Amino acid sequence: MARRDLSGHHHHLSAGRHLYPALVLAQFLHAFEDYVAGYHESFPLFSLAPEFFVLLHLALFLLLLAMIPSVAHGRLWAVKLAKFWAIVQILAGAGHLMIGVIEWGYYPGLWTAPLLLIFGAALGRSLRAPMPATD
Repeated sequence: MARRDLSGHHHHLSAGRHLYPALVLAQFLHAFEDYVAGYHESFPLFSLAPEFFVLLHLALFLLLLAMIPSVAHGRLWAVKLAKFWAIVQILAGAGHLMIGVIEWGYYPGLWTAPLLLIFGAALGRSLRAPMPATD
């Protein structure tokens, strides 16, 4: 079996390959906290039925989970979506923390928001960095 030459493949991930699943897990934990704390009932812009909230987040989780192999292999479309997802999670984490500070109390999603910030920023940084060629 011939060995594949990946020297020209600049999208192969190093640290990002391991950070993306961590961000997916953090998002799952965050969605769980949101649901248990009643975020779907208290979101200021619109209210979601609990069943819809769960189905929406479950579908999103399954999509993100299905992307793990593509992100790990550095597929360009998956890397771009992972970068976008990192930005979305940074904004979500920051938003939950800001609302908690403004309300000076617990806001649904507050406990897991730091995970979104940490893993989102780490993933975004690792995907922004030049990717080394691998053998």
